[in-house]
Amino acid sequence: MAVTKKTTTKKTTTAKPATKKTTATKTTAAKTTTAKSSTEITVNGNKKIETLKKEFNKKFPYLRLGIFYSYARQQVAKGESITGIDGSKTLASVRRADSGGTISISGNKKIKSLEKEFDTVFGLYCQVCYTDGDGHRYYTSGSADEKTLATFNAECEKNKCKKGEWK
Repeated sequence: MAVTKKTTTKKTTTAKPATKKTTATKTTAAKTTTAKSSTEITVNGNKKIETLKKEFNKKFPYLRLGIFYSYARQQVAKGESITGIDGSKTLASVRRADSGGTISISGNKKIKSLEKEFDTVFGLYCQVCYTDGDGHRYYTSGSADEKTLATFNAECEKNKCKKGEWK
């Protein structure tokens, strides 16, 4: 930002009044972009699963992110218990061989969209999870999947859910 201010000062000193207005707009746009990008979590194949879970839980303290191999979806459908992927692994090391890309996670993203993106981009089964006030752990489903991450996190806080630990 100091560089931007220095540049803006130079332009203001030597520019015509119309340029001053344009420069101010550009500076404001840059600040808006910076603020927006700091509220998003960028996910690519190089990210370790434990790092992703920590970042997610820091942004949404009443939610957790469960990441599983794709075959876990069938186990859940059968009522079987599932185990998450080792957190020390990178997404690239566990994703489907023909997949890859980047996902951006922000508060205005719907839960179902995030879960679908993990399947599409990485070939992994992802579930947004929470723990109620009594300590019972749940995956989101049904109407909860239609909500945004920020909205559902706020609801969990209001309903006295426990702050999730990323593990």
